[in-house]
Amino acid sequence: MKRLSNVLGLLLLVAIVLSACAPTATPTAVVTEAPVVATEAPATAIPPTAVPPMIALVPAGRTGTEGFMFLAGEGYKKAAAEFGFKEIILESMVAEEWERNVRTASQDGANLVIAVGSTMQDAVKNVGVDFPNTKYVLVDSYIGGDNVQGLISQEQEGTFLAGVLAAQMTVLKDVENMNPDKVIGFIGGMDIPVIHRFLSGLQQGVAYIDPTIKIEVAYVGSFADPAKAKELALSMIENQKVDIVYSVAGSFGDAGVFEAVAEKGVYGIGTDVSWDEKVPGHVLISVLKHTDVAVYNAIKGYLNGEFKAGEVKYGLASGVMDITDMSVIGDLVPQAIKDSVFKAKQDIIDGKIAVNRPLR
Repeated sequence: MKRLSNVLGLLLLVAIVLSACAPTATPTAVVTEAPVVATEAPATAIPPTAVPPMIALVPAGRTGTEGFMFLAGEGYKKAAAEFGFKEIILESMVAEEWERNVRTASQDGANLVIAVGSTMQDAVKNVGVDFPNTKYVLVDSYIGGDNVQGLISQEQEGTFLAGVLAAQMTVLKDVENMNPDKVIGFIGGMDIPVIHRFLSGLQQGVAYIDPTIKIEVAYVGSFADPAKAKELALSMIENQKVDIVYSVAGSFGDAGVFEAVAEKGVYGIGTDVSWDEKVPGHVLISVLKHTDVAVYNAIKGYLNGEFKAGEVKYGLASGVMDITDMSVIGDLVPQAIKDSVFKAKQDIIDGKIAVNRPLR
């Protein structure tokens, strides 16, 4: 009897142990990998334990002025804030200092140097060969080299649309101060390839509508001479029967051109940023060039290990090139003309209209 009691006790003890080891019936736990949740954190992040790369911005000008340089600075600063590297901006308005600034950044150990402006190409060419392990991004030009990437916006696509608009507007008889002559003006800052792309697009867009329209062309010789830019614009308006002036003369030069346009009561087309609100009633449209997006993408690509030497092209399809919606100018531009501009934009994106990039 005692032996039976011991056996029963042993069986009871085993049951208790097995019960304690068994999984609970409810709820059944399913272990899965935690999903990645989209947050405002950057798409690329430098690990906390890693030494942040040294990324320098070297513009051919100053990032504090509105326009092309300003946008480049904004894209760089956004990347620095999101990806956690220290801002290093070496800027100057003096051409003789540009190469020195690129070399200084390289000597100081920069992993990536972003040179802003096609006028920086000699600086990058001369310095880049001495620092083969440093990567260089050249905005608006490409010079070759295993460590150089050129960000080439397809300005001709955006200015094609400006040409489509200008060609239809210059012949309207019921618009104040629009003369009967079919003449449009173009004022460029310097006679260089990037400005040729702007001009070529305008020429192709105008010819798409009416190849008999004439385009008067003048160059300021600088991107920082508003007085000369204004003088050229006034001469076009007063002496060459121009009633629409397209300005690609830098933020300073553009200001001079649009001062002349407003004084004479004619019309202008802006570049890089929206001038529509700054000269209301006189700027028909602005061709936007989101250099901030191009610079930001270049930095992001570098941090992702995706840097490739060669050209990176940005056109209308990328969103880097674009146009304003012409809402500020309002009914001065007939809706049918606006519609034709937006249709041409979509046709370029869809490949139905090919806008040729000039050879130089």
